[in-house]
Amino acid sequence: MTAAAPRGPLATMLLGALLISTSAVFVKWVDMGPTASAFWRMALAAAMLLPIAWFGAVRGASRLRPTRRVLGLVALAAVFFSLDLWMWHRSILYVGVGLATLLGNFQVFMLAGYGALVLGEHGGWRLWSGLLLAIGGLALMLVPDWASFDARFHAGIGFGLGTGVAYAGFLIAFRKAQAERGGASNESLLWWMCLVTAALLLPMTLLGGEALPPTRAIDWATLLAYAFIAQVCGWLVIGRAMPKLTAGVLGLCLLLQPLLAYVWDAALFGTRLSALGMLGLVLSLAGIFLGLTRGTARHSREIEQT
Repeated sequence: MTAAAPRGPLATMLLGALLISTSAVFVKWVDMGPTASAFWRMALAAAMLLPIAWFGAVRGASRLRPTRRVLGLVALAAVFFSLDLWMWHRSILYVGVGLATLLGNFQVFMLAGYGALVLGEHGGWRLWSGLLLAIGGLALMLVPDWASFDARFHAGIGFGLGTGVAYAGFLIAFRKAQAERGGASNESLLWWMCLVTAALLLPMTLLGGEALPPTRAIDWATLLAYAFIAQVCGWLVIGRAMPKLTAGVLGLCLLLQPLLAYVWDAALFGTRLSALGMLGLVLSLAGIFLGLTRGTARHSREIEQT
């Protein structure tokens, strides 16, 4: 590989990080319940992905339907992802775009915990230093004004951290499905995941008493943009670029998601951080970066083998 070769994957990864950083903005913009917007994200994304997955199957390049075991792993991933979206959308509405996205990125430490408890992996200095930095930074952002926050904000913090747990479960199951996918393409796995997640979120929406269909054209447009930009384009772009980048570069690129989420929060919704809050944000991002670079090298190798 030439020195200039990584520029393409790097630009692609940066584009992907930019695309997925807009996710929380669409949730905040759309005028409907948090579970309903999550359902439409996945249902519309499934409809958009179907032609891509089907075309690959028609050409004979891949299978649309994976094996029963892989399909089971995708279904398990969808269970976790439906819980992830249920909690994360509430966290966005309760604490804001930037903080909710930052809390969700604590999944890197949940994954490290799984590696230590289940796989017998050693954390290393990056993990423990990163965890301490991230927790310390979050404390700087929340503790000084904790008593002044209302119950809704407190619940949003819990939902945000719960998002990290659910998203870690999703990644574990979905990566396992990718590793065993055989003749099925990543696009077909993503289509099945979106389809099953939407099927799970539909009864959750109805049982929660939320109105399902949007009533305004602007809400339809927002949901379509949400599904296309964040779910379809963002995921497909990142999935293609990730195996071609080093762990350090990949970690920096992935940090753009929470960082840009704060930029969107400030530019579009007027959210401002105090000097102490800004310091906390920097420390938390540094901690997440250490956690990411500890694990992404192995993850990249796994993807390259699939």
